[in-house]
Amino acid sequence: MTEAVEAKQLRISDGDARIVLPGTWVRVPLDSEEVATAFAKRLAKRQAGKADRMARARREAVVELVNSAREAVNIGVHTYLMSLEILPGIPFPAALLLRDEEWPEVSRSALAEGDIRTALTTAFAEIEVSEGRYGPVGRRWEMARHTVGEDDEEFLTLRLEYFVPHPSGAGVVMARANMSNVPSGEPFATLFDEIIDSITFPEPDEARQGDAASPEQEPAVTSA
Repeated sequence: MTEAVEAKQLRISDGDARIVLPGTWVRVPLDSEEVATAFAKRLAKRQAGKADRMARARREAVVELVNSAREAVNIGVHTYLMSLEILPGIPFPAALLLRDEEWPEVSRSALAEGDIRTALTTAFAEIEVSEGRYGPVGRRWEMARHTVGEDDEEFLTLRLEYFVPHPSGAGVVMARANMSNVPSGEPFATLFDEIIDSITFPEPDEARQGDAASPEQEPAVTSA
């Protein structure tokens, strides 16, 4: 993200791990399916753009985001982030789901040798590995093509999964990004790469202090 884009930092776990996102993004509460979907619908109503030739595409994207908010509650996601503008003034809806995963048994020998890159490729199939803030990070992605509207205009749905090893060795943060109706994948994938690389983990002493602190509150999303 460039300096010109308003950004904010959000806590993404019960500890003090954090992520930096454009200012248009919010965290969806995951207390229950009903709470998550109601919040997502209110956000969609508040952020919906003006009606134009892309209105139908945006409606379809909103439905997908609301459904994924419901799913997040049931698959162990601890943080669900979404926006109908991936960047301020850029009306492409996107979601980011994060959960913690343990290293599988097949990766234990590589971990014991300190070979995080091999541990990632052994644990998670068909991933690309690059260097991130704390070392190797795994990524896999797919593009789905579909048509929208009477003119059968073609759009893409971008889906990415990231595997960010925790510096403590405790496991990985799995981040699943989803973005609908994009004209191309590469610039948005690059943006998500930057977002994921903004994840910071606390030092052990900071983590203990974070456990004792009260979590920050998200701005309210009203139905107005």
